[in-house]
Amino acid sequence: MKLYMHMRKKITRVVGTWAVLLLFMGLSQPQNLPVIGLIVPFVLLFAAFFAVWDLAMVLRIRFLLRTETGNAHRQLGFVVCMSGVLLLILQSLGQLTVRDVITLAAIILLGYVYLARNRFSVPKR
Repeated sequence: MKLYMHMRKKITRVVGTWAVLLLFMGLSQPQNLPVIGLIVPFVLLFAAFFAVWDLAMVLRIRFLLRTETGNAHRQLGFVVCMSGVLLLILQSLGQLTVRDVITLAAIILLGYVYLARNRFSVPKR
C-alpha cells in the first residue's frame, strides 16, 4: 500500500513538472525575458527529466524487482539527466560536436564504474 502511494506521488510530480515546463515555455517569449529567465527552462527540463527517471525507478522496483527497497541509482539518474540538459544547452548554443557527446558518455561511464566499485566495497580496518 505504501508503494502505491509513493507511485501516485511520483506520477503527480512528473505531470506537475512537465505542466510547469510547458506552461512556462508556452507563455514566455525568449526575446522578452531577462538573462536569468533564459536559464529557467533548462532547470525545469532537468526537473522533468529527473522526475521521469525517479518514476521509472519506482516502477522498476514495483514490477521487475518485486521488492520495496532500492534507491541506489539516484546518483546515476542525476548525472544522466544533467548530461542530457547539458547536451541540449550546447546544441542550442551551436557548440555541440560528436567529440562532446563521446567525452560526456565516457565521463558518465567512468564515473558510474567508479561509484559502483567504491559504493559496494567496505573498507577493512
